[in-house]
Amino acid sequence: MKRKAIVLVGLMSVLLLSAVPAQANTCPKLIKEGREALVKTKLAKADEDKVKTLLDEAQKLHDNGSHADSVKKANEALGLLKKK
Repeated sequence: MKRKAIVLVGLMSVLLLSAVPAQANTCPKLIKEGREALVKTKLAKADEDKVKTLLDEAQKLHDNGSHADSVKKANEALGLLKKK
């Protein structure tokens, strides 16, 4: 029983650690997509500033290792771009 618990904890650790690199690769792609779309999309100055701020925040979060939060910010920026 004790051995099964140790194996289970080991498997869970491997699964959790393998998810982080996948998100780490996603952030730069989303940020790049947002910056490219920003150039091509006509926005009001306030909306453009909001998108730039969100993308800058996403980049900082990515650089600090907060990949899930970075993806959320980048997706929020992309959502604003796609509404236009």
